[in-house]
Amino acid sequence: MDEEWFDRYVHRFELARLPKAESKREELRQHVGRDGLRLLKVSQQPQAPQAVRELPQIQLLQQVWQQHYEEVDGQIRWRDGPAVANAQRVVSPYDPDARSSRKRETEWFGYKSHVTETCDEDPNALHLIVLVETTPATTADEEVLAPLLAKERQQGLAPEEMYVDMGYTSAEQLVEQACLGTRIIGPVAGTTTWQQRQQNGFAPQDFQLDWQEQVAICPQGQRSQRWRQGQDKRGKPITVIQFAKTGCAACPVRAFCTHSQDGRTLTLGREPSQLALEQRRKEQVTPAFQQKYARRAGIEATISQAVRTSGLRQARVRGQDKVHVQHVQIAAAINLMRIDTWLLAQQKELPARRPRPRSPFARLQEREAG
Repeated sequence: MDEEWFDRYVHRFELARLPKAESKREELRQHVGRDGLRLLKVSQQPQAPQAVRELPQIQLLQQVWQQHYEEVDGQIRWRDGPAVANAQRVVSPYDPDARSSRKRETEWFGYKSHVTETCDEDPNALHLIVLVETTPATTADEEVLAPLLAKERQQGLAPEEMYVDMGYTSAEQLVEQACLGTRIIGPVAGTTTWQQRQQNGFAPQDFQLDWQEQVAICPQGQRSQRWRQGQDKRGKPITVIQFAKTGCAACPVRAFCTHSQDGRTLTLGREPSQLALEQRRKEQVTPAFQQKYARRAGIEATISQAVRTSGLRQARVRGQDKVHVQHVQIAAAINLMRIDTWLLAQQKELPARRPRPRSPFARLQEREAG
């Protein structure tokens, strides 16, 4: 090895300060790329010990090097971006299973924990965590709902109603889980078209749809020209409805409907999913739905308890399987504390959960109303 390696890698690399000048940072990237490639080539030579060639560290180095570097005509180049999707990108040499994710202003490396608990209306009922699922940080919440409910059904714990936040709901799951006996209670995302955002255009719900005849009629009475089934970029089934270019070009309110020169296009889900989606969007703005959905606040309190008392957001081990064991241990500890509190309340003939005190604002409002 080069003598420079002793100076360059004598300390853990993440503890070193990166050069401020871009030219120096580029020079450092080139050094690391060449060193990594040289080490990989030497380790794969016939005279290299078999144990060296099979080292997990060598395989990990090769994976990370290929994600960030490429060799073109004998020259080492730093890629503009990782060569793989975020779900496959290694972000830590100490835990190759960990992934990087971001939710609004929060960014983290590691995993996600999905928690399910009972939420009976009886104020004296004992609420317990019944299932914990651990996934990579990049796994979308909606991808977890179906496997999670499948596990609950295997254990005979599937509920008639399941309260989830918007991240877990999708039109397909509303239909699929209802057919399996579980009604998903949770809001869905609104339409993201510019017509809906500006509140002065024609959104998809303003069109009349005849699913049997496969015909759509716009607010001005124009009938669709084409109706076809397809898939979006993620492979989900969709329905694409196209209106004639000539009809849209002559429409007096075209500016409120489409900016496309090819006419208006509607991209919807398949019939059952689209109908369920539209029905939920109407329901979720009603006071009755919001009052019913308020029951889900309990799981937010459970997550807060796990974070504050048990350090849920700090992995103490490496690897998804071991982190999952940690999450299960935290859930078991919370259950034991709740059982202890519930038994003491039963002995003293007290309610299992103390009534939530009214806020100062609520008391003020009550006083002013009286």
